[in-house]
Formats: sequence, structure tokens, C-alpha cells
Amino acid sequence: MTVPSSIMVECPICRSETLHEVLHGKLGGKAQAVFESTVRCKECNQVHPIVLKVERPIEIPIIVSWLKDSKKSTIVVGPDDALSIEDEIMCGDEPVLITSIESKGARVKRAKARNIQTVWARRFDKVRVPFSISQRAKSVSDHVLAVPDEEFFVGDVLKVGKHEVVIHSIKIEDRSLRAGGALARDIVRVYANIVRKTNS
Repeated sequence: MTVPSSIMVECPICRSETLHEVLHGKLGGKAQAVFESTVRCKECNQVHPIVLKVERPIEIPIIVSWLKDSKKSTIVVGPDDALSIEDEIMCGDEPVLITSIESKGARVKRAKARNIQTVWARRFDKVRVPFSISQRAKSVSDHVLAVPDEEFFVGDVLKVGKHEVVIHSIKIEDRSLRAGGALARDIVRVYANIVRKTNS
């Protein structure tokens, strides 16, 4: 842990929790970090000392998957921070989406960091959007990579693999869309037809 440049604490003058500038301070302790500091309230400029006790952050093993690959890493969080499936967090410089949590030997949807053995996640800077493309009497599968907030709309014409296709429906978790659009992160599958080119 390092000494922060600012901190939210109660001001004796404002009588509420306000942002304070840390003028100088030090950290001590082992299992619990003791933060002793002199701070200045950003609201009223009152200078006063503080002593805070905070538990040191812990490292949790995380397995991050991307397409067919996976890698082991760690994340650093507060012991009482809760993690849940579908949480978007940072693993190093990469945004990831939590897909599974092991706590006390079981898979759970949510747990405090202190009780977590392993977290599984997938990279979330890009998502894989599956396509089913109708080609004459058969259907072929393909995909595109998109940023999570990229939108796909019924009627869009785009290149998927070697085909130029037009989207005719979009399947999301609870329904199929025949009009409108959806974010890449919410799409289960996109259905499209190959665009037929006519000679003019």
C-alpha cells in the first residue's frame, strides 16, 4: 500500500465525509495497515490529524480466457470487497468479465474476496459475436470480433469472413429481435443472409 494523495474522511468542521488532501502521512502495521496522516478538508480548508485502520489488500488467483487460450494471473482487492459473476473488472491493463467464482470449495455467484480461492474470467475488450449465415439450402457458422458496446442492427450489411451479409434477426438471452438492434455483449447469435449481387 502507498500513501494516497487524497482521502474521504469525516471533517470536524463540516460534520460530514468530505474529500481531504493528504499533507503528509505514514503507513504501518502488518495484517492491518495503520494510516496516520495530517489532512486538509477540500471544503473548508480545516487541517486535522487522522488515524485509520484498514486491512491490507489480498491477491486472488484469476484464470482469464480469450478464444481458445487461457492464462493465469492475479488481481489485488480489499478482503471485504465482494465479487460477482458478470462483474467487469481490470486484470492488469485488460478489462475482463467474471464468469465463475470458487469459494470454500464450491462454485458461487457472489463472495467476499477473503473467501475466494479462484476467479475465472474472459477478456472483455473484444467479444466474439456468433453468426449463422444462410447460404442456399444450408447454414454456415462464423463470427466477428467486436467491442462490447458495439451495436448490431437488423438490416445491417457487413462483411463476415469472406461473405457480405445482411442481418435479418438477432438472438439475445430472452428473445429474438426482428427489428432494432443489440449490443455485442448481449448477443447470443446473429442470423444473416448472404447479399445477392445483381449485374446491372
